[in-house]
Amino acid sequence: MTSLSTPWTAGAPSFAAVADELLAHYTDLRRYLGSRLRNPDDAADIAQSSFAQAYAHALNAPVINARALLFQAARNLCIDQFRRRSRELAALEDWLTRADVLTPSVEEILIAREQLQQLIARIERMPRLRREVFVRVRLHGQSHRQVCDELQLSAKAVELHIGRAVFDLSELSQACRHV
Repeated sequence: MTSLSTPWTAGAPSFAAVADELLAHYTDLRRYLGSRLRNPDDAADIAQSSFAQAYAHALNAPVINARALLFQAARNLCIDQFRRRSRELAALEDWLTRADVLTPSVEEILIAREQLQQLIARIERMPRLRREVFVRVRLHGQSHRQVCDELQLSAKAVELHIGRAVFDLSELSQACRHV
């Protein structure tokens, strides 16, 4: 194992020498991260990532102080984690704020249910053929041509039935807006 005072500058260190030097400080690093993060899982993850970063760096460049390299990598990863969690928290708070605005009140839900019941009642009161044409085109998405063929109606008749149904429902829509 290389001593802390001896830099790895005299040639490339062996994989084992790098690993041994870093492992000598791994327990201290875990202890440091555990006290700083107060979450053993996060501490273990950051310690492992720090070790991997320091190891990769030490294999490619001279290292004067392996302990400092290891702890600096850990500090940088802690900062990255803090920033990432801050962004996630801000995004969550933003989403919750928007969710509160978008969530209807109990009163709004009751009004919408009442309006839906009025709409259904108005559709049910339509003459049978008008209701059938309207439901097929507007609710089931059938084309005018399909409705013409299946109900044996002219294109003009389908248009008239839909127009009258829309007019019937627009009166209800006008009344609902004034509520």
